[in-house]
Amino acid sequence: MKPAFSIFGVIVIACLLGCGGSMIKHSDKDAGDSLSAADSVRRSPDPVLSADYPATKSTPAIVVKTEKDLNGYWVGKFKPDTDRQPLAAGDRDVWDYANLINVSIDSITGDKVVGHSVVAGNYRPFSGTLQKEGSIYKFVVKEPGNDKYDGAFQFNIAEGDSIVRGTWKATGSIKIPSRKYELTKRVFTYNPNNKLGYRRFVDWDKKQKVTTSNAEDDNTYVDTAYYMTTQDLYKYNASADLLTQEQVANLKKPDIFILRNSIFARHGYSFKKQPLRVFFDHQPWYIPVSTDVRSLLTPLEKKNLELLVRYEKHASAYYDTFGR
Repeated sequence: MKPAFSIFGVIVIACLLGCGGSMIKHSDKDAGDSLSAADSVRRSPDPVLSADYPATKSTPAIVVKTEKDLNGYWVGKFKPDTDRQPLAAGDRDVWDYANLINVSIDSITGDKVVGHSVVAGNYRPFSGTLQKEGSIYKFVVKEPGNDKYDGAFQFNIAEGDSIVRGTWKATGSIKIPSRKYELTKRVFTYNPNNKLGYRRFVDWDKKQKVTTSNAEDDNTYVDTAYYMTTQDLYKYNASADLLTQEQVANLKKPDIFILRNSIFARHGYSFKKQPLRVFFDHQPWYIPVSTDVRSLLTPLEKKNLELLVRYEKHASAYYDTFGR
């Protein structure tokens, strides 16, 4: 009888290592002045809310009572507004084309609105108008239009409500030209003690054949091993604990890869690559706020990054769950 082989799933890897040993890769566009807006809201503890993470007694919804309550970060899933077949990898559906978006209302002056959006590694300013009809605040805002993925937002929220609902339409021709969203207000703060919730990371595109033997029938079988994290990932926190060579030397490459990128995620880094978005978008404390967090890293994090990068290059990449 062939031994059982199980594979757990979420999606793809995208290494942020750049040339010359850089620990995180940024384009010239990413490395601009976007940190000022992100840094300006590093204040009270994050209430861990979104339309996908319901309010609880300990994290009550932030309700809009007056116009001043509209300012701030509104966060939730940025979803295609028409049904799409989920992107399948292996034998699983692993991505529904939804990304976590942060729509920040930075200022309201009369009927004029200024803000920015952060999603999928893009930080884009927008401006437009606010009209109040009865108890409902109605926003119409546009991004500049000089980026391929710019578009126009329309969204509403009523006094006494805690959820912004709206649509977005792309300015140009792109794969998903329109989206919908339900967002809740959240407050970002850096917390080095944010822990990764259990979610297996698998790169379905990186795999290799492995041979296993069954002692019962003396047969040899060929299975597939994937680039995926193990339970060892959850033993360590690279933002709170100084890692040792002994600890890191025993980790698989995918564990090191996610452990390293968790440092950037705690600072609100918005990941460009889909696999990292899929993984971190499901962490309830995660909010994308910036496309450059290098100046925010702590001395402990920098030291851990140097160690993780060094060992990641030579760690074993593939892992099958059978027999371990």
